Amino acid sequence: MTGTGAPAEQNTAAAARLESDWTWLAGFSAVAVMGIASFTPWLGGTPGFGMTQGLLTIGASLLAMLCWLNGRLRWAGLFGLAGAGVSGQVALAGGEWGTMLAAGGGLVSVLLSLLSRSDHPEGELKRWVNRLLNPGDDDSKAVDSFIITLIAVNVLSVMMETEPQIASDYATAFLVNETFSTWVFSVEYILRIWVAPLDPRFEGGLKGRARYAITGMAMVDLVAILPFFLQFIQLDLRIARAIRLMRLLRILKMGRYAHAVHTLANVVGRKKEELAITTFVSVMLLILCASVMYFTEHSAQPEAFRSIPSTMWWAVVTLTSVGYGDVSPITGLGQVVGAIVCMIGVLLVSLPTGILASGFLEEMREQRRGRDSEVFGFCPHCGEQLLPGEDLG
Repeated sequence: MTGTGAPAEQNTAAAARLESDWTWLAGFSAVAVMGIASFTPWLGGTPGFGMTQGLLTIGASLLAMLCWLNGRLRWAGLFGLAGAGVSGQVALAGGEWGTMLAAGGGLVSVLLSLLSRSDHPEGELKRWVNRLLNPGDDDSKAVDSFIITLIAVNVLSVMMETEPQIASDYATAFLVNETFSTWVFSVEYILRIWVAPLDPRFEGGLKGRARYAITGMAMVDLVAILPFFLQFIQLDLRIARAIRLMRLLRILKMGRYAHAVHTLANVVGRKKEELAITTFVSVMLLILCASVMYFTEHSAQPEAFRSIPSTMWWAVVTLTSVGYGDVSPITGLGQVVGAIVCMIGVLLVSLPTGILASGFLEEMREQRRGRDSEVFGFCPHCGEQLLPGEDLG
C-alpha cells in the first residue's frame, strides 16, 4: 500500500503545483492586460481619464506585477483592486472599451490572487521564463527575434519623427508604437529582474536582484523605458527633447541579442592594452603635428592657424586621411610638414586595424575550438587540431 500510495500522492502534489503555476501566470497576465489597456483611453482622450488617472492605473499595474513576481499575492490583489477602481470609475461613467478592459483585468487579478494556492510560483515556471529570455543553443529564439525587431522599429521611428511632415501625419501611430514598445520593454525588464537569482552570480533573493539591477545590460534596459515616463514631468523644452532622443539608446539593447556585439566586446577586451598604447601614441602625434604646423603657418595664416588647439582640427583630419581642405598650409615648409603628417596618418590608421584584425582571428579560433572540442582534440604544444581518435603519440 505504501508503494502504490506514494506515487499517487506525488501525482496529486504535481497536479496542484501545475494548477497553482497556471493560476499565477493567469493573474500576472491579467495585471499586464490592465496596464496595457490603461494606455488606450489615455491616447484616445476619453473624458474623465486624464494624466492623473492614467498614471495611477499604470503605477498600480506595475506594482501589482512586482508583487506577483515576488510572491506577495495579497499585495498584488490590493494594487490590482486600486487600478481597477480608478479605471472602473471612468468606465461606469460611460468610458470606452479601454477603461472597461483595464478594470476587468484588475478585477480578474484580484480574484486569482485570492484563489491561488501558493504565495509563489514554482521553480519550473521561473526556469521556463528564464529560458525564453536567456535561451540556450537548443532553446527557441522567438522572444529574442521579437525584441530585436521591436528595437529596430523603435530606432526607425525616432529617426522618422525628426521629419516634421511625417511626425505630423503619423503622430498617433508613433505614439501607439512608443506606448506598446515601452510596455513590452518594461515587462521584459521586470521579468529579467525576477529570474536573475537563477544565475549563480546573482543568488540571494532581493540582494541578488539588486546586484543584477546595477549591471551594464540591466541599466541599458532601464534607460530604454525611462524616456517614456519622464516625458510626463514638466521639464524645460530642451531637456524634454534630449530625453526623447534618449530613446535612440534602445539600440544598445541589441548587444544582448547580437552575437557579433559579444564577439567585438571580447576582442576589445582581449586587445585593450595594445589599443590603449595606440591611443596614447595617436594623441601624442596629434599634439606634436598641431604644434609644428602652428609655428610653421601662424605667421602666414593667423586666422586659419590662430592657436595650437584650433590647429588640432587640421591635424585630426590630416592624420585620419580625411582632408576636408577647409584649412591647408600655403608656405613651402608648411606643405612639407603636411606631406609628412599625411604619411604618418596612413601608418597611424593601420595600427588599430591590424590589432583588431588579429584579435578577431584569435577570438574566432577560440570559438571554433570550443565548438569542436567535443569531437576534435588539440595539441597542447602547437595548438593544431587533431582528428577524432588521434593521439599525441
